[in-house]
Amino acid sequence: MPAHALLPAVNRLLKQVEETSGLPVAVAQQSDLSTLATLRPATPEYQAHVIAYRDADEASSYHVAFEAALLLRIVQVPAEQRVILRETRQAREKVVSSVERMFKGQISLAQARGAGLQYYDELLLRLRSTGPGFWADRWLVEQAPELRGFQAALLQSHVHDNLFCLEAEVERLTPTAVLQATRAISAACAFHAAELLGIPTLAIPYQAAGFEALAKELIAITRAEPTTADPVREIVDAWAEKLGLSRWYVWKTP
Repeated sequence: MPAHALLPAVNRLLKQVEETSGLPVAVAQQSDLSTLATLRPATPEYQAHVIAYRDADEASSYHVAFEAALLLRIVQVPAEQRVILRETRQAREKVVSSVERMFKGQISLAQARGAGLQYYDELLLRLRSTGPGFWADRWLVEQAPELRGFQAALLQSHVHDNLFCLEAEVERLTPTAVLQATRAISAACAFHAAELLGIPTLAIPYQAAGFEALAKELIAITRAEPTTADPVREIVDAWAEKLGLSRWYVWKTP
């Protein structure tokens, strides 16, 4: 699906980003993406924002719109105050060591290290993207109601895919800190989707597992009025504090 085939609502959002930032937004399909879509804000060296999407289908209009919503929040932060989340060696190696201890004598050190790095990277990605994503979902309901069908399908799919984290086998194979944070984030996703779509049953498994209170605290953070120029950083830091992940990353200038 070429950029010109995006639904009109998406083109409106892209134009809003361009008007706010004063820079163009390039949209392109990239079939080898590991995620549905990604964004790359403009840099001094490359004066254009880039949104890439994976699948050449109509549903990609929502994926592009979602990235555009996130991009809009980024470009509203003064350039000199913009930061990006980076890993810390200490936190990364702590997860790796946990995996090595869990599977000592069962798998090689190289395999344990690979698994530990994957646990760390995936959790950091969810911390960085999920909370700000809740804001984007709600904003798109208001700004692009034409995309609501695609949104509903995607949110329900995510809730379904996340349910594996509640399985007993996952508990046996996952470091405690990673498991607890993963389950809390997945619970927040379920309660967020249940509320936004009006489907309370989506949250029942996490409600039964005792995650309702924490999930709703995480959601409330994404609804709070920003107190700084960078609402994305505010959300991520507040989530990290709730989830015990405050020392797992640092903010650095791009």
